[in-house]
Amino acid sequence: MPPERQVYLMRGIRGCCPRCSGKNVFKSRYRLHEYCPACGLPLEHEDGWSLGAIPLNYSITCLLWVLPVGMAFLFGWIPIKVALLLAGLGALILPFLTYRFSKVLWIGIYYAVLPHEVRQRDT
Repeated sequence: MPPERQVYLMRGIRGCCPRCSGKNVFKSRYRLHEYCPACGLPLEHEDGWSLGAIPLNYSITCLLWVLPVGMAFLFGWIPIKVALLLAGLGALILPFLTYRFSKVLWIGIYYAVLPHEVRQRDT
């Protein structure tokens, strides 16, 4: 992976703007600015553009919560009713807690895969 792509991806993982590393990309808890306030990079595109954040959020929830709860049940550490309750509650609550991370990570992935989009915006 070329260095600039790694930079865009790492900035997404850190929750920053892929271009300028600005941290103020959200205007409220769940709403992104349309453009980065620091450098003007588009953070929201056409409708449906950010749908990639949904499978990211789902994957994070499964890996960090549902899978460990399932493993705890399989190893006999917790009964089935407790496992189902914990998995269900986690599946309902965790996506709200990881939304911001998955949204900015998706932006980082987008610009890492299509770095020419960042360069086009520079001109």
